[in-house]
Amino acid sequence: MNLLFRLLRFLTITIFNLLLSLIALVFTLAVLPILIWVVRMLRGLVFLSFTATVNGPGEYTNQLASEWTRGFIERGFDRNRIDEIYSLCRFAAGSVIVLGWVVSILFTVTVLRVVFGFFI
Repeated sequence: MNLLFRLLRFLTITIFNLLLSLIALVFTLAVLPILIWVVRMLRGLVFLSFTATVNGPGEYTNQLASEWTRGFIERGFDRNRIDEIYSLCRFAAGSVIVLGWVVSILFTVTVLRVVFGFFI
């Protein structure tokens, strides 16, 4: 009887270890690259908004919109619509900068809540 319980225990532990290995493999191959991509995108967003804060939001928005408009024109968009493309790029640049500020504020508030227990 003792031998049967030892065999069942061995099989249970082996199946459990295989299951954990499979979960770790799925996490490594599927979830981790997506998580790394999201963190890099948020880091770029926050870096962009901090750069705008340091250089002046209005000037940096215009500079960023000019670079994006130049990229669209180089890709073959119609040059007759350059004003519309620039205004769209200016709106998108301003939106990205404000979104970066919002993400920074939410991150800061979350860290303050965890560290100091504020806003309970």
